Amino acid sequence: MKSKITLSILLCCLAFSVANAQGKLNKAKDDLSGSSSSTSSSSSSRNNNRGGGNDDDPGYFDSVFVEIAYHVTIGILLGEMEPRYFYEYPYSDGSHGEYSLFTQDYPLKRSQFMISNTVFASGKEFYGNDFKLNFRFIPLVGVEVSHLHFFEQTPKVELGVSSFMVNYYRIREKNVTGYWGVGATHVGNGVDETGLAYQVGVDIYLNKPFSFGISWKQSLINESSVDEFKLLARYHRKRFSFHGGFNHYQLGSVNINAMGIGLDYRF
Repeated sequence: MKSKITLSILLCCLAFSVANAQGKLNKAKDDLSGSSSSTSSSSSSRNNNRGGGNDDDPGYFDSVFVEIAYHVTIGILLGEMEPRYFYEYPYSDGSHGEYSLFTQDYPLKRSQFMISNTVFASGKEFYGNDFKLNFRFIPLVGVEVSHLHFFEQTPKVELGVSSFMVNYYRIREKNVTGYWGVGATHVGNGVDETGLAYQVGVDIYLNKPFSFGISWKQSLINESSVDEFKLLARYHRKRFSFHGGFNHYQLGSVNINAMGIGLDYRF
């Protein structure tokens, strides 16, 4: 009897060791590589079973609905497109962020290019790097290219996530920058899948030389996703800014909490 109990305990320990040896990134790769199953047939059957509806002329109510829909969607997403310029860099001319509200004698820019790099770690076994290029060719719109790379020590596994985003800068106030963006993400290193991505974020310039930023990004890969949440504080020094804070990543079903530090430079 004792030998059976001992054997059962050893088997449980072995199973736990095998599962643990798989590592976080291998589990994430399995999740992100899953083949997507289409549910279009059930969706189409639901559409076919809908009733005929009312043939009465909607008239006035149709126009009211269109007006409300505009303000709830396009109006909120795009807002008023007042002209803006860029300061040379945040706090270059007093207490302000990136955008200038008025045409001033102080030097202003019509575009901005920024390069950023962040290193992060979660314990001793897990670390990564996030490299990003951001180019706003006009104050309203910009493109962003990024590469996020994860490393795991035991077992030695890597996972690369590359994105291309088009961002619309919805809030362009003196002390606040807010944006949303859409694009595509490619997951490499054996996953080799591409999916739709979207993101939102806001930067608040509190008082020279500090600012605070929060952002959320989700990339839909197969039936899973790569999620990124960042809560960062920045210290600005002319065209440089040093940042640090909390990074949360969800790769499929794998959650990773990490602390990161990095550097930004505005051209």
